[in-house]
Amino acid sequence: MRIVLVIGLILSSLLSSAQSGWNPEPHKTDEGLTFRDDLDFYLNIYTKKEIKKMRQQVNVWKMSWDKMLRQAISDVRAYSEGNLNDGRTHPFTLNDTEGKSHTLTTDSGKVRAFMFASITNPPSRMQIPRWDKLMEKYDTTQVEIFIVYGRELHPGDNKFRDYPQPKTEAEKLAYAQQLAATTDLPVLVDGLDDKVLLQYGQVPNACYVIDRSGRMVFRGTWADSRKVEMVIDQLQEYYKPKGS
Repeated sequence: MRIVLVIGLILSSLLSSAQSGWNPEPHKTDEGLTFRDDLDFYLNIYTKKEIKKMRQQVNVWKMSWDKMLRQAISDVRAYSEGNLNDGRTHPFTLNDTEGKSHTLTTDSGKVRAFMFASITNPPSRMQIPRWDKLMEKYDTTQVEIFIVYGRELHPGDNKFRDYPQPKTEAEKLAYAQQLAATTDLPVLVDGLDDKVLLQYGQVPNACYVIDRSGRMVFRGTWADSRKVEMVIDQLQEYYKPKGS
């Protein structure tokens, strides 16, 4: 999925910085609200200045251009058509960087939102301050927001030359601890086998929102805090007692 970011960084610089055409209006069913997926390939959520900053952190010409394009198209088609994510909540238990265990169940009574991130993932690192602000907005007894530390996206590349792909759980934990030092969000650490990342579609900066009953109600290729906020706000409004 490193390929996806590289192509996205190149092509997105030619596109508008406005939000993509994602429609925030939910579907209402007997089970509750469900939102449209935001499987946007391009990094339209960022300004040209922000994209330039991210491009400076990686060497976009490192691999064969033809091979890169073919792999990018294959990766995006697989994810966007849903073959790598079945739209369901996959329960997991992971430790955070301080050793505390966290469990994502299919029924917690809370709205939960999380994104995948890593040290060598420029878009996720740019999102972290925005997600910190998002966390400040909500009552933690009702909304839980966290990060899952996934696979390194550009290990050893350019600005990340001091961060090769970790070979042990201890090395991965050390990277995750460095990332955790930049955020107030809990950072849960996926294993070297990337089990949780693979269950959720192996997209390096994807985000997901799970409703109170444990249903996955939103997923996005890029963890745009604004869209996550729209989804959470509408869920919170939906859950308000009638007449309040």
